[in-house]
This record gives sequence, C-alpha cells and structure tokens, in this order.
Amino acid sequence: MDAPPKLSEIPHYPVVAGTALLAIGTTTAWWAKVDVSPLFESAMIRRGELWRLVTSIFPHLGILHLAFNVYWLWVFGTSIERVYGHAKTAALIVFFAVGSGSLEFAFSAGGAGLSGVGYGFFGLLWILASRDPRFRDSMDRRTVELFIGWFFLCIVTTVTNIMPVGNTAHGAGAVLGILTGLAITMPRRRALIVACLGVIVLFGLWAATLGRPRVNLSRASGYEEGQWGYEALVAQHYQDAARWLHDAVTYRPEAAEDWYDLGIAYQHLGNTTAAVGAYRKAADLGEANAQYFLGVMYTDGGEGLTKDDAQALYWFRKAADQGNNEAQNNVAWTYATSSDPAIRNPAAALDYARKAVSSEKDNPDPSHLDTLAEAYYANGQHEEAVKTEQQAIALASSDEQPAFQKNLERYRHALQEQTRRRSGK
Repeated sequence: MDAPPKLSEIPHYPVVAGTALLAIGTTTAWWAKVDVSPLFESAMIRRGELWRLVTSIFPHLGILHLAFNVYWLWVFGTSIERVYGHAKTAALIVFFAVGSGSLEFAFSAGGAGLSGVGYGFFGLLWILASRDPRFRDSMDRRTVELFIGWFFLCIVTTVTNIMPVGNTAHGAGAVLGILTGLAITMPRRRALIVACLGVIVLFGLWAATLGRPRVNLSRASGYEEGQWGYEALVAQHYQDAARWLHDAVTYRPEAAEDWYDLGIAYQHLGNTTAAVGAYRKAADLGEANAQYFLGVMYTDGGEGLTKDDAQALYWFRKAADQGNNEAQNNVAWTYATSSDPAIRNPAAALDYARKAVSSEKDNPDPSHLDTLAEAYYANGQHEEAVKTEQQAIALASSDEQPAFQKNLERYRHALQEQTRRRSGK
C-alpha cells in the first residue's frame, strides 16, 4: 500500500485537506464550549434541515475518534482526489455523508464524525484497487482486515454498551463505496448499480424524515421530540408543541406524559376533539393529571364529552390513587366543593387532602393546605379549617393571600356560628 502524501503536499489536495481541517476546527471549537449544535443530526432533519446529514461529519466525540478518522480520510481521500480531481472527490464526500448519515439517523439516535465517509472511501478503494491500475497500490490485505475487524469489534462494543458506535453509518458507507466502485468499473451494469445506489439513498432520506417514527430502533426514539414539545408548551408556542409532541407519541405511543402534554397543546389550539383523545390516551396509560382532567370534563359535560357522573368519579379516583399529590389535591378540592351530590364527598376529600399534604412533609404547598382547610370545613371541622388556613396564608405568595384570607374569614364565621349554637344548647 502506498504511503500517504506528506503534509507538505496539502495544497495539492484541497478537498480532503479542507474536510480534515474543518473536522479538526469544529471539534476543537465544540470542546471549547462553542455551540455547534446546528451541525449535529437531530430531529430538525425531519423539519427540512437536511444539511445536518453533511455537517454532522465534522464534530467528533474524542481525540482518538478524530485522529483515526482524519488519518484514514487523508490516506484514502488523497488517492481519490489525485485521480478523480477535486470536484468529484467533494461530490463523493457529500454522497457518502448523506447516504451513511441518513441511515444512521433513521435507525438509531444519529451519529457524528467522518466514519461513514471513511468507510465509503474504504469500500470504493477496495473495489478500485483490484479493477483499476491507477489504484493498484491504494489498498492492501492488512488494511482490509483492519477495517473489517474494526467494523465487527464496534458492533460488539455497541451491543455490550462498552462504547456505542455508529455501526449503521459504517456499514452503509462501505456498501455505498463498494457499489460506487462497481458502477465505475462495470460499465455494462452501471445503470443497474446506479439505480441500486439511488434506491438506497432515497430510502435513507425517507427513513430519516417521513419514515423515521416507523423504522427507528433507538431506545431514545421520540425523547428529543418530547422534550422540544414540552419546552414549546412552556413557552406557549402551542402549534410547535403539538407538532413535536405528535411526533413523540408516534415514536413512543406508550409515553403517557407526551400524550398529556399533547392534549394541553391541542386544548390551547381549540382542537377539543383531539385534546380529549390525547387526554384519554394519557389517562388509559396511567397519567394522573390527565385522569383528573377527564373527571372534570365528565363532571361539566364540556369539551365534547357528555356529562357523566359515574365516569367523573371513576377518573377522579383513578387520578388520586396514583399517589400524585397534585392529583390528590385536585380531587380533594373537587370532592369538597362540588355542588353535585353525586360528586361531593367530604370524607374522601379530607382523606385525599391529608395525603397530598403529608407527602410534602416539612415543605407543604400553601395551595394544598388551602385545600385541606376546605376539606376540614366541608366536614364541619371548622377549628381545624381555621388553623390550617392560617398556615396556608403564612406560606402563601402575595398573589395567593387575598383568596386565602377570604376563605379564612368564611371558616372563622362558621366556627363562631358553631360555637354560638353549642353554647346556646
């Protein structure tokens, strides 16, 4: 195998050298805490940012990763650029990057680095070395064994969780390189081979975009979309939230929290039918807040649902029994304050309110104490209601205190009446 060109010959290989320098510079900047996130493969690819399939070849995860890829890019790439020229070499780098990167992102969490391109050049030279005299000394048996052995070793380290590697990019790059070499050296079958290459790349682009929720095998599939959807929801960007969360539940239909967030987004967008459907899915999966909201919807008979007291009670109990203190608090308030005899249940209200507050130990939520006070009041325990409401006021924010103060006056008045009646006896 020919020795690679000396570094003094860099000006003769501007495409390979430029790619290597971009990889070194980008990786160094990333290590220096510069934000290079727009270069990585991410869910934004599914929103049209296809350039990430190319730019993701520049950042590398570690010094060995960078050194290995840059070295072999220089060894293989200079052979290609010397014979085929700058433009064709640049086109091959982009082709291998898109082909290997799209399939890596489609089936896993996405990768970074020049590995897919490196394996593309390896596969190409493997074929050319035996079919084109100009590349006779560009590949030897030891290098072939190294790359094949490394390929299988990386699979082992990934499966055993020792070191996750972009194995799909490696394999896709090698296959694309081999087919490209065959297309160049087998003119009679070139049309068929080029058609195969086109099918692979087009499938990769489809699988990385529209088809990704159907083919992705990553354990983290949908997590990124769910996180972005939640952040958009908090920022009150409900249209974006609905789009990302819809993607998230397509990946992970069992993710109750994403269904719940999607319901909130739909509700703010005025799509009540879709909101109810999302809440129902989240509630069936055990999401306590969604169960509570369904109870409220059935109680009021709104949001596209028919008023149904039995369904309301069912979902209220489901929510509270999840052990979620917010749900327990909400259910307690509903049981304590409902004017509907079928819903109102003072004893259950006090039980759930106590559970909500006791789970917070030494740092009770003032609104939960307010609910506990209301539950005491609903059960005729006015003295306890007054004491608990005073605790709530002491911990409450300035915005909460006026409402809590009104409740306190109501409990005091009830306590005075209770005391007066007792003394009158």
